[in-house]
Amino acid sequence: MVVSSVIPTLIRRIANLVYRLTRGIFPLSLISFLIVGSLGVLVHMSILKTLMLTSTDSFRYANAGAMIVAASFNYLMNNKSTYRETSLAGKRIIAGYLIYLTITSLGLGLSLLISGEVYDRIQMPMISALCGIVVGSLWNYFMSYNFVWKMLSPKPKPIEQN
Repeated sequence: MVVSSVIPTLIRRIANLVYRLTRGIFPLSLISFLIVGSLGVLVHMSILKTLMLTSTDSFRYANAGAMIVAASFNYLMNNKSTYRETSLAGKRIIAGYLIYLTITSLGLGLSLLISGEVYDRIQMPMISALCGIVVGSLWNYFMSYNFVWKMLSPKPKPIEQN
């Protein structure tokens, strides 16, 4: 119940507020996407901590599990809030999920590449990581919109003329 209505509504309201505060400089969908991603970080850290305390002492296994849960959360929240006008259902939601995971995996690789290159040049870990996060987030936003929600959402049927 909470996931299906309250959280997406809260995300949309916060995104609308940020959109107004920034005077429309950034698209509303980008703001919403970034809010969802921020919540995904909280989900990731919560799952990671829980798995480390209850299931495994292996950081790698716990982190991989947390990544999958956080990516799934982000996908579902983006489907319900960021892209609600073109939200996916039925078989399309599964296909979209698989494409989304592929896109975000590539975004992670791009983020690692960019942050590593920046770090090699300036030797400042926080700024380097931030550069990677920005590039990876923008990649995920543009690619997931175009190859998940835009491509897979049902097209409106044309009105037939008599």
